[in-house]
Amino acid sequence: MGGNPLPDDLAHSAFEWGTERLWPQFDRLAAQAPEALALADCHDKRWSRAQLRALALGIADQLREAGVGAGSRVLVAAHKTPETIATALAVSSLRGVFCPVSPKLGDGDLALLETLVGHRAKVSPAKDTVEVTSAAGPYSADPRDADTVLIGFTSGSTGVPKGVMHGAGALNYATRACASIAGLQPDDAILGIVPLDSAPGFAFTAHFALSLGHPLVLVDPWVPAEALRRAERYNCGWAIAVPTHLFTMVEAARQQEWSGRLPLRAMAVGGSAMTAELIADADRLLGLKALRMFGMSECMGHASTRPGHALERRQLYDGIPFPGTEEEAFDANLNALPRGERGQAGVRGPSLFIGYAEGLGAGQERMTPDGYYLTGDEIIRDEDGFVRVVGRIKDQIIRGGFNIDPAEIEAALLRHPAIAEVAVVAVPERKLGEQACAVCRLRPGEGTIDLPLLLDHMASQGVSRKKWPEHLVLVDAMAIGTTGKLDKKAMAAIAVEEIGRRRAAVSAV
Repeated sequence: MGGNPLPDDLAHSAFEWGTERLWPQFDRLAAQAPEALALADCHDKRWSRAQLRALALGIADQLREAGVGAGSRVLVAAHKTPETIATALAVSSLRGVFCPVSPKLGDGDLALLETLVGHRAKVSPAKDTVEVTSAAGPYSADPRDADTVLIGFTSGSTGVPKGVMHGAGALNYATRACASIAGLQPDDAILGIVPLDSAPGFAFTAHFALSLGHPLVLVDPWVPAEALRRAERYNCGWAIAVPTHLFTMVEAARQQEWSGRLPLRAMAVGGSAMTAELIADADRLLGLKALRMFGMSECMGHASTRPGHALERRQLYDGIPFPGTEEEAFDANLNALPRGERGQAGVRGPSLFIGYAEGLGAGQERMTPDGYYLTGDEIIRDEDGFVRVVGRIKDQIIRGGFNIDPAEIEAALLRHPAIAEVAVVAVPERKLGEQACAVCRLRPGEGTIDLPLLLDHMASQGVSRKKWPEHLVLVDAMAIGTTGKLDKKAMAAIAVEEIGRRRAAVSAV
């Protein structure tokens, strides 16, 4: 296949990538080695490339009968099944647009999405069955569909989801960068931890494995010790995860629910805050190089630490940009800032999205005049080019006109030995508008904590008193969204309910 050679970058080997779609890449591999393992499903059934190809061709026939052709959007309930993987291949074979959605999406949200996508067909691929339904229209007439292979959906600020459009080159580039970073070998498998219903979730599991010829090992439901055993059983060399996944894997090893030799050469971790101790624990208890990676649906995995970086680098930084990607911190006037200064992250490069789909965020892209996508994250880049994410602009809590960055507070709280996980969220307050509440899950056997002790810890960390949380809510389990990340909206609802109950109790006295 054709490609763009990219230079070495801080011990990062060169790699090539092109704009070929998923189907021809997989089809060529299936012709070369039809009996090679393509997929191990969640029930340990093994699928050869020939078997998966045959399933995909059968689904393609159904899609063709439903009117799907080049540029057609296909809405797919992305269960973690061979049928979903085969549907992605089928859509690609017809040069259509794969549009995965969470099977857990509520009826109302799904109905709204269906009125906006403009899909030709809807597919419900559960275990052993594939139901293809023709859509009545109106169908998308967006000319960008011709160059789009994947639309991932992400939450929008107006309540309407955003449709993130990607071309084949973006998926090829991002996955080949990760394969190069990890030093993957031909017989290494990919451990499919994350759901398939987001752009990164699909790209870094299904597209990664099928386009490069690595077996894909699906994991569902999430049982950390079993995931570790599957990684061993199938010689998995790479995976992508969110911090909750890594934390529970470490705890499984700590509680001796698993012991063994983990073959993973590296695991990319991103999406929310994690402690330096977690990265060190992964080294010590799992023998795993956990690599902080910076990315989002709009620009998938565009910066990462490397296995060869010192532990301190991997603990504190979110990586260096992939070769060919540019990343800078920008001020409020969209001027690039010098190294060492804090500003909004702007990124441009081959994994940048085409744009938001019409009716699903089109026109809301936040770009600089010279083509950098503004992510909404605040970063600092040091003199060596390492990126450190230090906050989220949109997540700020505004207390009496003073802006509080939850990420900064969460990082400080996670340094307390008793706190395993934390989400700092806003709760309404009549006088100040908003106050900060720390929702925490404690480590078993590490004692408990109350608000005075929590504030003592904040003081010991040197955090300004203006940023201290006014409330603490302890929970047995954190709310987790469909992507595996902490669900801050759900956490905020828990906090508001609990603070309201406490205020009512005080008023009744």
